[in-house]
Amino acid sequence: MVFLTRKSKSAESILLVLFTVFVLSCAAVFEQKNGTTSQAADEIVASIPFPGAQWIDRMATPETKITLENGETYSSAYAAILNGEPLANPCRNVNAWINSIFIGPKMASRFVEAMGVEWGHYLLCYLRNMIAGMMVYYGTAGIFHYFCYVHPMSKEIFKNRKRPESAVIWDQIKLSQASLFIYTMLPVLDEYLVEGGYTKAYFTVDEIGGWVPHLATMIFYFACVEIGIYWMHRTLHTNKTLYKYVHMPHHKYNKPETLTPWASIAFHPLDGILQASPYLIMMPFVPCHYLTHVFMVFFTAIWATYIHDSMDFNIDPIMGSKYHTVHHTHYIYNYGQIFIFCDWFWGTLKVPDGPTGVPVKRKGV
Repeated sequence: MVFLTRKSKSAESILLVLFTVFVLSCAAVFEQKNGTTSQAADEIVASIPFPGAQWIDRMATPETKITLENGETYSSAYAAILNGEPLANPCRNVNAWINSIFIGPKMASRFVEAMGVEWGHYLLCYLRNMIAGMMVYYGTAGIFHYFCYVHPMSKEIFKNRKRPESAVIWDQIKLSQASLFIYTMLPVLDEYLVEGGYTKAYFTVDEIGGWVPHLATMIFYFACVEIGIYWMHRTLHTNKTLYKYVHMPHHKYNKPETLTPWASIAFHPLDGILQASPYLIMMPFVPCHYLTHVFMVFFTAIWATYIHDSMDFNIDPIMGSKYHTVHHTHYIYNYGQIFIFCDWFWGTLKVPDGPTGVPVKRKGV
């Protein structure tokens, strides 16, 4: 990855290609055939979507066995969360499986025994989201930090512009970490609604009628989310109360030298929840493949890191970092998330002019 202007196009292209590949891969993973199931004397062969049911059996040991207050005994806390039927609710099954990667069955048993199955499950989801959110934030921002400020090529980048001060970066890290504790509650609500059947989320491509309907619905879902985020972000600026008490903390970083990859989630937690909410709000109305939806939210975190690095990345019609730097310096332009179409259509697009952070020499001065 090279952070020079002449090669910035390749960086954006790589991000978008990876996004497209992973979106398609998410659906393909769920189409895997992971085994068979049997009932009584008759052998029933069935397609079992990822991650299947065997993962519950593999983690079972005498030490993981748990007995609930109603007297029912399960091989582990995760078996109890799935009521012994991991295939009955595929979305809950995959969430429990992901939770088990971060939190072992013995620790999970403590939460389930103390809080009950439902509260225990969603507390595990929250803890997993918190851990994963920290990994994504510190991992992604750390990588961008190296290429922006440590790599030898950074000398060329900051030859004619000011570097961010360490105090600014540290301020962004503290604000981001504080926000994460509340911000990561939104995906828990998302998981509750999906698992409870309150959305139009589907788990496999077959459920929507094949790959063509799947791709069509995902494009439509993404377009709705893009429009929703545009208007939510714009409202956070035009509504004086929301701007003053919710969005303004993020806009104290209003110069190229105060924008860094660490500023991606340096905001009031309600600010982050509101801007991410279109991903959730659309789900009861627009069909969406569940794992693709999860990956879109994950990709948004990486994209937010990228657009806050204040580098000269700019490939139309992508709302790259150069466009977003203009948003932070001018406030009333470039509200979009990934593409510039909404800003172009509703008249709030401002095309970046000149190298980022380099003072413009006026004629006659």
